[in-house]
Amino acid sequence: MDRNKLSKLLLNTYTNAILSWMILLSLVFVAFVNFTDGRYAWGALNAFAVCIILLPGLSFKNLSIMPPWYLLMLVALPMTGNIIDHHLFSTNIPHYVSVATIALLVAAEINWFTSVKMGHRFAIIFVFITTLAISGLWYLMQWLLDTNIGTSFILDGRSQEAINTAVMYEFMYATVAGIVAGLIFGWYFGYKKSAAASNIIFPPKDPRYIPTYILSRPPAPIRKLLGISPQKQELATRIMQVCLLIMVFVGMYLGDTHVVLNAVIALGITFVPSVLTRKYYISLDPSLTLWITLAVFLDALGTLSFYDTVARWDHLTHSLSASVIAAAGYVTIRTVDIYTDELYIPPKFMFIFIVLFVLAAGVVWEILEFLTDEMVVKFEMKAFLTQHGIDDTMRDIFFDLLGALAVATWGTAYLSDISHRLARRIEAFSASRNEK
Repeated sequence: MDRNKLSKLLLNTYTNAILSWMILLSLVFVAFVNFTDGRYAWGALNAFAVCIILLPGLSFKNLSIMPPWYLLMLVALPMTGNIIDHHLFSTNIPHYVSVATIALLVAAEINWFTSVKMGHRFAIIFVFITTLAISGLWYLMQWLLDTNIGTSFILDGRSQEAINTAVMYEFMYATVAGIVAGLIFGWYFGYKKSAAASNIIFPPKDPRYIPTYILSRPPAPIRKLLGISPQKQELATRIMQVCLLIMVFVGMYLGDTHVVLNAVIALGITFVPSVLTRKYYISLDPSLTLWITLAVFLDALGTLSFYDTVARWDHLTHSLSASVIAAAGYVTIRTVDIYTDELYIPPKFMFIFIVLFVLAAGVVWEILEFLTDEMVVKFEMKAFLTQHGIDDTMRDIFFDLLGALAVATWGTAYLSDISHRLARRIEAFSASRNEK
């Protein structure tokens, strides 16, 4: 059974098997060298790559079935170069392309051998998100070890600003690599000549093991956590909207464009639920509206010196903002999932996707903050977004992770209903277009 264009990632030819096995053995050697030299993280990555490459052949009980050798070269070259000369490449972009290629193989194997269903386009998006998320998680883990155990992976005596700048460049390298890898994979899947006939028979997916989504209201225990009625939740939302409007005028009076801009953007976001209801007839639960409004309200309020004067304010707003981003990511993917038969993301994999999505968004946000700070210094402007060293950046990503975990664990119960409504709305819109 064909697994759409992702089936191009496996070949069963003599030439490809020989070349792929040569590359695989070189990766085994590289893993051995890394472990013996004490580079355990690199050794683990090499070993993981070897397992991912071997898995299809082992699953089909045919070791001649291997990924294309030229894709494996993208995995192997940076890893081999790393043990030959740590400065072989001027940037770490090739290393992140290697990570992206591994992520693509992982996505394909998940699609082939589990109940997950995804097309090649979603797989490319998954690769981009995973590449950014892994870069953020990689430095977060090193920072946590440095601060709690006393290692010196990144906290190596340099100033906070110097370390932060180096990490921001790594994040930008990961972003560029994710884009480059996406373009390469997109070209590969669209290249007709690469679609050679394959005699590989993939295991069929029994529809009985692909459960359908059940539309249901959020569980009563979760609804009762707030302890306030829907009417009071709506009142709290309106009060915060009025406060945001007042903040706009206060910012104008003070001549503080930072306050004005943040308050205007936040106020606009709070009206998104109303627009969805009036224009698209998709009503949100009052608790969801309150959740979104509270997140943007506290962020805007922070510009009135709260970020500088109130301890942990930044951590609170990052966690809430991350939870809103996680909710948006979940609703988008779940809606597409419900609407089309070409995509199916079971809850366990959705949990992973939400976490990766938020981490990737957090990395992009930190890059924007860094670039904004650089522009502020160059053009002598007033800062709209600011970073305060590597500790500040890593704490932001850590609380992004907490917000993502909270939504992935408990928040999805609130989001199922809106996903179904959006899917129905898209279906109705498509039907009306087809009738014309």
